[in-house]
Amino acid sequence: MSDKQPPRARKRPRQSRARHTLRAIQEACLNILNTEGADKLTTARIAEVAGVNIASLYQYFPNKEAILSDVYEARIAELLQQAALRFQQIQALADRSLADTLAAIIAQECEQWLALQQLEPAFFRQYQGSFDIHQRVDELTQSLDNPSWEQWLEQWLADKGAGGDPRYRALLLRQTLRSNLGQAMHEQPALLADEHYRAELLQLLLRYLEHH
Repeated sequence: MSDKQPPRARKRPRQSRARHTLRAIQEACLNILNTEGADKLTTARIAEVAGVNIASLYQYFPNKEAILSDVYEARIAELLQQAALRFQQIQALADRSLADTLAAIIAQECEQWLALQQLEPAFFRQYQGSFDIHQRVDELTQSLDNPSWEQWLEQWLADKGAGGDPRYRALLLRQTLRSNLGQAMHEQPALLADEHYRAELLQLLLRYLEHH
């Protein structure tokens, strides 16, 4: 995963009119991606769709990549809100079913990465390390006085009596999940939306956990 940092906005507006301009630029960028495709995304086209002067755009953003950074941060904020709700659902499943809980975790991981990758694939590949949704979710849960993903998984496996040492089982489970999803993202991102792929990954994890 690349740790290269993307360009960022030059400044943040304070006045309401300036904030409105900034939102118009961000929305125009997203609109072009959704309706015209990444190939049509230029600062000139963004300014045109946003209805702002190109000079005004450059007051806030040095290039289109900096605008994309803002759009990605907004998408991540949406995903974090969704993750908080999904965590409650996963927590409820955790008391009942090992398989259902793992399936929900796999689904959430896949959907989060797909939401970011599909926005602008080339940009995301280049700056993926800066938009690590898994790390952001973990930071959010801990800020709400919840255990980290590592702590939660270890305790859950211990409570489920999954066998073996919960510390190492949790570690290997995390590593297996992330390495498989990361490789799929790198080689064939479409796999993350494939229910058969998710089912096979689930079986892989279950076979490991159910082996004593």
